[in-house]
Parts: sequence; C-alpha cells; structure tokens
Amino acid sequence: MMALLLLAPLLAALLIVVLRRWPAALGLAGSLGCLVGAGGLLWQVRHHPVVRFPLPGLPGLPYGLGATPFTALLAVIVAMVALLIFVYARGYMAHERGKVWFWASMSLFVAAMQLLVLSADWLLFVTGWELMGLASFLLIATWHWEDKARQGAVKAFLLTRFTDLGLYLGIIIILLQSGTSLIQAERGPAIPLVGALALLLAVMGKSAQVPFQSWLAGAMAGPTPVSALLHSATMVAAGVVLLLRAYPLLPPASLPYIGAVGGATIVLTGLTALCSNDIKQLLAASTSSQLGFMLVALAAGFPGAAVGHLFAHAFMKSSLFLSAGLFQHQNESTLFARISGSGRTAPVALAGWALAGLALAGVPPLVGYWSKDAILAAGLGAGNPAWYFGVAAGGALLTALYIGRSLGLLWRGPARPAAAAAGLGLMRAGLLGLVGFVVVVGFFLADVLRFVGYALPEARAAQLTGLTAAALGLGLGWFLRAADFEMPVLRFVQDNYPIGGGFPALVGRPTLALAAACGRFDEYLHGQVVGLGGAVLALAGRGRQADTRLRQAASAVGPATLALAAHARRADTRLWQAAAGVGTATVALAARARRADAGLSAAVQGLAGAFRQAGQLSRPVQSGLVHRELLWTMLGVLALVAALFISLFRWF
Repeated sequence: MMALLLLAPLLAALLIVVLRRWPAALGLAGSLGCLVGAGGLLWQVRHHPVVRFPLPGLPGLPYGLGATPFTALLAVIVAMVALLIFVYARGYMAHERGKVWFWASMSLFVAAMQLLVLSADWLLFVTGWELMGLASFLLIATWHWEDKARQGAVKAFLLTRFTDLGLYLGIIIILLQSGTSLIQAERGPAIPLVGALALLLAVMGKSAQVPFQSWLAGAMAGPTPVSALLHSATMVAAGVVLLLRAYPLLPPASLPYIGAVGGATIVLTGLTALCSNDIKQLLAASTSSQLGFMLVALAAGFPGAAVGHLFAHAFMKSSLFLSAGLFQHQNESTLFARISGSGRTAPVALAGWALAGLALAGVPPLVGYWSKDAILAAGLGAGNPAWYFGVAAGGALLTALYIGRSLGLLWRGPARPAAAAAGLGLMRAGLLGLVGFVVVVGFFLADVLRFVGYALPEARAAQLTGLTAAALGLGLGWFLRAADFEMPVLRFVQDNYPIGGGFPALVGRPTLALAAACGRFDEYLHGQVVGLGGAVLALAGRGRQADTRLRQAASAVGPATLALAAHARRADTRLWQAAAGVGTATVALAARARRADAGLSAAVQGLAGAFRQAGQLSRPVQSGLVHRELLWTMLGVLALVAALFISLFRWF
C-alpha cells in the first residue's frame, strides 16, 4: 500500500510529461490511486501501530519509509484533499493554457508531500522537502508567460531556499547528537538550542511565518487549485509537520522562541488579512496566521492541539480557496471591488465560503470550533498564559473580523450577473466535497486525535472566549466597508510590512544586481575566451601555412632526392662489383702466394738438406791432422792452377 501511495501520483506525473495527452485523466487516476493506497495503509496501521519499509541508502544511514497512526492519517487527509482539488481543477483548467505543466507538477507535488509525511529517517525527509519545493516552484509558475507568475515563483524560491539552510544545519546537529538518521517518535536527549533554532528558521520560511510571510502572497499568481493545495495540508503545513516530527528532541529553552514567532505571525498577518482588498491575498495572510496558532500550541506544550488544528485547517482553507476560485472564474477578478455583491448570484460559492469561514472563525459545531478552542485551552495551560492565551484570543478575534468583513463584502454591493464559465459543475463538486468534511469532521475530531495518540485540551474559559471572539468579530466585520481600508497608511499592512523597501529592495534588487554583475563577468570571460580562441586560430593558420610551404618544398626536393638516391644506388652497385673483383683477385693472389711460399719453403728445405749432407760428407775430411790438411791444401792449389791453364788455353 505504501508503494501504491507514493508511486501512483509519481507515475501519473511521468506519464503526463511523456505522453502529453489526457493530463487531467492521468492526474485524477494518480490521486485516486494515492487515496486507495493511503486508505489501505491506515487500515494496516490499525493492526500494526508501526509499519516500516526499508530502502537502500548510505552505509550506516539507510533510507526508510514508515507509518504511524499520525502519519498514516495525515497521508489520508493529504490524498483526500488532493483528490477533491483535482476534481475541482478538472473544471477550473478546462480552457486554460499550460495543462501538461499544471497536472504533471500537481501530481509530483502530491507524491513529494506523501514522501515527506512517510519518511522514517531525516535524510529521506530532506528529499521529500526538496522535491516539494521544486514542485511548488513549478506550480506557482504555471502561467510563466505572465510577469506576476514568474516573480511569485522566484520570490517563493529565494526566500524558502534561504531558510532551508536552517533545515540542513538542524538535521546535521540531530545526526551528530543521536548518532542515527532515524526519526524518533519517543522523547530522547534534547538537541542543543542552536539546532532547534535552525529548525525554527526552516519552519519560518516554509510555513510563511514573520518575517518571511510575504512569499505566500506572491504565490497567489498561480492557478487557484495550486493555492488551495499549497495552503491546505501540504507545502505550508510542512513546517509544522517538521516541528511535530522533531518535537521529542526540542529543548525546553526553544519553546519560547517558537511561541514568539507564532504569536507575532498571528497578529501581524491577521491584520494583513483584515486590511486586504483582494480575496486571495486575504487567504494567503490568513494561512500564515493560522499556522502561527499551531506554533503557539506547540510552544505551550500541547502538540495535540496543533495536530487538531492542522487537520481542521486542511479542510477549511482548501474550501475557502475553492470558493474564491469560483468567484474569480465568474467575475474574472479576485479584487473585492470587482466581486462585491457576487455572493447573491453565486449561491454555491457563497455557501462554501460562509461555512468554511465560520468554521475558521470558531463557530460551533463546525470543525474549526473544536480546534480553535483547543489552542485557546493550550494557551491557558501554558507556563506563561498571559502571552499564549492572550495572543491566541487576539488572533481568534482577528480571524472572525476578516471573515465577517469578507462575508459582508461578498453579500453587499451591486448584484452583477455571473459570467459564463466552463467546468462549473466539477468545480462545485470538488468544493462541496471539502465543505462536507468541514461540517462533519468536528464531531469526530477528538476521537481521531485519540487514535493517533494525541488529546485535545479543554477548558470552559477557552470555549467562552472563543465564542465571544467569534460573535464579536463576525458582527463587527460584517459592517466594515471596503472604503474603510483605503487609507494610505494601511498600504504598509496590506503589503506585508515592507520594511526597508520590502522584498524588492532587500532581496529582489540586490539579487538582480548580483545577477547583472555575474552577467558582466560572464561577458568578460566570454570575450577573453573568444580572444584567446582567435589567437589560437591565427596561430593554427600560420602553422597551416608553414606546413603547406614545407609540403611544397618537400614535393620539390623529392624528385631530386629520388634521382640522387638512384645514382647512389648505381654507384653502390659499382662499388660492390669492384669490391667483389678485388676480393676475387686477392683470393687468387693469396692462393698463388701460398703456392710460392710452399715452393720456397721446399727449396729452402732442399738446400738445407744439401748443406747438411755436404757437411756430413765433409765432416770426415776435418780430421784435425796437420799433414793431412796440408796435403789437401796442395791438391786444391794444383787443381786451381790446372783450371787456370785450361781457361787461358781456351782463350788463345
């Protein structure tokens, strides 16, 4: 069931973007699947008080979905309100532009809010928080071709993104303090005061508390169904849900700060709602004020009263917005000057506005009577009742005053015929469904809160104070005229107290100046990059020219080089041949020299042998006897003389 609850609207958003056909039918199917899944989850929680669905995540910090009776019931309320608003939107957007954008963003928004509600750990809670912020930006900018829509979306984005820093800091402190990312349902060691104040900063931004309440008025530039969804049980209520989930970890020292923020918001935004000359601007300021009531109840130590008003406010405020949308569609304006008296020609819209408005003012037996009196009783039971009860009673009076004034303006004035508007049947059906919850839920609110583990505080003095404030405020407000709030001094209140020039001067113009400076710096960088690119291209061109010249020179040198190589090859061939001839002659000469050497060696050896033999023959002659030696000498001389005479004889 938990998977169906989350995946049905998410799948619807994806199909709308991909197919770009039947956006309304797919959106309605996704919201219906979400409601079925939420109902099944609530039934499952009845038998198992805690249902967990683990998901893969970081080591030691796993993601996880979980459901308790409180979160399961809140998921049902979110799904029910969303379905009825989707039915209304089917008629409202019948002939409007931007249907694909609108329905895809609405479905994504519902999935993101359900993810935030069912997160069992802080990391997944941040994921849902961020997705919801993205979806709200897209929804406010549905008619992005209009300046007001773009400005409203940017304003909401800038303010909430700034305060979201508190969420990150607070959750980091929680992780360091507890050592786990799981959201604790039971009271544990309190986090430091700085962590609680960081979370309060995130709540102030998301729930449009003073001094960050002005973005909510700018968000009215979106379609009325968007405003109804954002202001009921989703976007702006996410801040209160954050405090409720973190309540077991808040230190007692942080509660006075929460009460101060809530009390200031009740009074200041209640005055803005009273002075508003636009019905949707009145509701935007009223939402901030009613969320301030919830913060006061939490600060007083009674989270059950805050939960009760959270549930009741979801039905009351969505009904008021849908009624305002009917007046807007039939009169093509939301200014009281244009819609005054239109209640007499639009009975269904007036009935829805009256019932939801009386409930918000605390008229019994409507649902707001029970939740508003519970907050007054919480103020009486607080440690500082003078502040908590006093500011809650003053806020109840302001609520009745601006509801009474709006009823008088819608009833009095010229009765203009209602303009024909397409889709009125579906718009009325969605409105009547929500108004039915406004009338009925009050009888079961105490039992519902007991089911989720809370109790509504009760006090007779609180009931009497609430009834007195409702009667007095409604009576006085009925007789207030539009001209009573046209004084220039009230413009400051109507514009949400623009101290120092307000958002345009403090945020808008500095942001635009920074963006312009960044643009100039970007142009400078662009010029430098272009200049560097030109230099590189010029260098590349010169390199290309040099390369061309080298190629030409190489092509000219090439044939000569080839001819020289051919000549060298032929010379080398000749040299090789000559060397081969010289080698052959050398080898032949060496052979001959070897043979001559062998002959010479043989002659030398023969001569040596002859001398050796001669020596052997002459050795006997050398006897050493003198007379023998003299004989041989005489014989030799005689032989020599004989040879001489023979030679001379031949000569003559």
